[in-house]
Amino acid sequence: MQSPSPYSGATLGGPGPLMLISYAQSLVLFATPKTGSTALEYALAPSCDLRLTGAPARRHTTMQTYEARMEARVRALCPDEPELVALVREPLDWLGSWYRYRARPGMKVPRNSTRGMSFDEFIGGYLSDAPPPPCRLGTQADFLARGDGSCGVTMLFPYERFNEAAAYLRRRLETAAVPDAVNVSPPAELTLSPEMEARLRAERAADFALYQKAVAGWDALAARIDA
Repeated sequence: MQSPSPYSGATLGGPGPLMLISYAQSLVLFATPKTGSTALEYALAPSCDLRLTGAPARRHTTMQTYEARMEARVRALCPDEPELVALVREPLDWLGSWYRYRARPGMKVPRNSTRGMSFDEFIGGYLSDAPPPPCRLGTQADFLARGDGSCGVTMLFPYERFNEAAAYLRRRLETAAVPDAVNVSPPAELTLSPEMEARLRAERAADFALYQKAVAGWDALAARIDA
């Protein structure tokens, strides 16, 4: 049985400005965790009208929260239909980044640390019915899903196209600000057994499908943003 995702109509905590809205440019940037979005938003926040920061209920706003609480107002204030922008990362790479990030020294909440835990154990915990604290992450697919289960993003960039996403957003927001590295995960050995990888791919098929959608759609998206 797949465990409930904390991203289903919920929010995820984190520091700094984590969702940006430009009414003038009809643009909303969703902060998919561990895709470099925090770096983008630190750079681009001064060029936007609304920055969601502060209390946990406002951080890393999910698509379902946006849909339920914000979308009608945003659409009313934008001159055009808003573009909903996000990045998505290959799921194994995404989980590896979380594993490494939570193994860093000086974790503010020690129980969330992955130190002493193998990557296999981390993935097993992540897939369990009751994930231990270091493994409570949700999924990228849930984070970007509308209430009907469909992906709500209208411009979905694969993480490998971060530079292109940053350039597009700078152009749209008419700023020269360049993102600096933020929340970078330290290096670590990542070894996953074939059995655990197969289980991950089966139980988180929606995440792998979302990433493949972004990769497959890149050529069309590149043509669109260069037009």
